[in-house]
Amino acid sequence: MPAPPMSTSPHRLPLVDLRADDAEIGRYAALLDSLGVALLAFAADGTPALRNAAAEELLGDSTPTWIDENGRPLRDDERPQLQVQATQQPVHQRAVGLRTPAGTAVTWCRASAFPVFAADGSLRRVLLLLADRQHRGRVAGDRQELPTHDPLTEVFNQRHIDILLDDESRRARRYGTPFAVALIAIDHFAACCLAEGEGRVLARTARLLCHSLREFDMIGRHGADCFLIILPNVRVNEAMVGLERLREAVETRSAEGGATGLTISGGVSEYTGEDAPALIERLTSLLASARESGCNRLCVNMDLF
Repeated sequence: MPAPPMSTSPHRLPLVDLRADDAEIGRYAALLDSLGVALLAFAADGTPALRNAAAEELLGDSTPTWIDENGRPLRDDERPQLQVQATQQPVHQRAVGLRTPAGTAVTWCRASAFPVFAADGSLRRVLLLLADRQHRGRVAGDRQELPTHDPLTEVFNQRHIDILLDDESRRARRYGTPFAVALIAIDHFAACCLAEGEGRVLARTARLLCHSLREFDMIGRHGADCFLIILPNVRVNEAMVGLERLREAVETRSAEGGATGLTISGGVSEYTGEDAPALIERLTSLLASARESGCNRLCVNMDLF
C-alpha cells in the first residue's frame, strides 16, 4: 500500500534544546500534545523513557509494524529513532506508516527524530516525533484546538511566536547556542490586498515562506503584514543564505499560475543577549531600512560581521 502524497504543511513545530533535561522534555511533550503530535523519548540504549498523551492515543498498547512509503516493513536500522541512536544526527520529516497487529489499516505519519546530549557531549535521549497526518488536518481546521495558530495563515499567532522567541532566548543564554531571527513583511501590502484580498495574500505568503524553511524553523504572524521567523542553531551569515533563497522563491513562485506577484522585505539579526522587545525593535528598524532601499531585499545587522 503506497503512502499518500506528503503535502507541505505550514505548521512549524517548536524545537527542544539539544541539551534539554528531563523536566524540559516533559514540558516539550505537553506542548506537542496541544498540537496533536506524538512524542516518544528513549534512553541512549533504546529503552523507552517517556511518551506523551498523543503518543498513547496514536499507539495504544500495541507494537505496530513500521512500513515505508511503498508499504515495505522497515528494518530496525531504518527506524528514525534507531538511526539517530547510531549516528547522533537528526532525521527530518520522513513518511512512515504504522500498522497495528489487529488490522490492516495504516496510520501515515511524518516522523522526525533528534538527539539530546548530556553535559559531557554523550547521547542521553533520543526524541521521536510522530505527526498523524489525518489528526493534524482535522486539528488545523478547528481554531479552538489550535489557539497557538493564526486562523488566516495557519502559522503561529503573534502571542505564541513571542513565547517561542522567549524560550529560544533562554536556551541561548543557558547553553550559548546561536540563533537568528528575521522580521519579514509583504511589500506593497495594501495594493496587493486590493487586488486579491487580505486573507488570500497572507495565506499565500505564509505557504511560500513555509515551503522554503527548515522543518524546525519557527514562523508566526507578527502584526498586520509581517511574519517573525526564528532560525535555531545558525549564525546570521548562515541564516542569510537561506533567507535570500526564501526571498527569491517568493518573488519567483508567487506569480505562478497567473496569480498576483508578491515580494517581501526583511530585517535579519542574530540574538546577542538582549530581551525580546529590544530584538524586535532592532528587526523593525532593519525592515524599515530594507523598505526605504526599494523593497524586495533583506537588511542585516552589520554589527555582527
